[in-house]
Amino acid sequence: MMCGVLSAQVGDIADDLLRYGEPATSKWLLACSEDELVRVCSVADWLLLYGPTEVSGSSMMIAKACALAAVYVKEGAPRVLARSRRLPAERIPELVATDDAKRRRPSYVLQMAAPKHYAVGDDARVAWQAEVPEAR
Repeated sequence: MMCGVLSAQVGDIADDLLRYGEPATSKWLLACSEDELVRVCSVADWLLLYGPTEVSGSSMMIAKACALAAVYVKEGAPRVLARSRRLPAERIPELVATDDAKRRRPSYVLQMAAPKHYAVGDDARVAWQAEVPEAR
């Protein structure tokens, strides 16, 4: 089966984590395993499709979905982000990582081998009050 197709650069997600007040998860993400990165993108993909929506009815921003997913994968449980809104980019410290680490994306081969949204647990579905995907 195919996993979600969301693919984001580690540096972009790490920057957004800093902007949401999650420096420990930002640092973790820069060094996470390939499987952990695939899991982050799997959860983020699920959040965009089935997670909470904005007041307008649109899905959440990709940056927020990726940040929530990274926190969930790192900590093993869903929770809200430290900040509900991102700080402006100029108010966060610059990432200390190699350019290769910042440009890394999830392994396409691992994504294609994983079941769709395999990293999304029942705890996440309940916490984010989302419908089970098969029900939609």
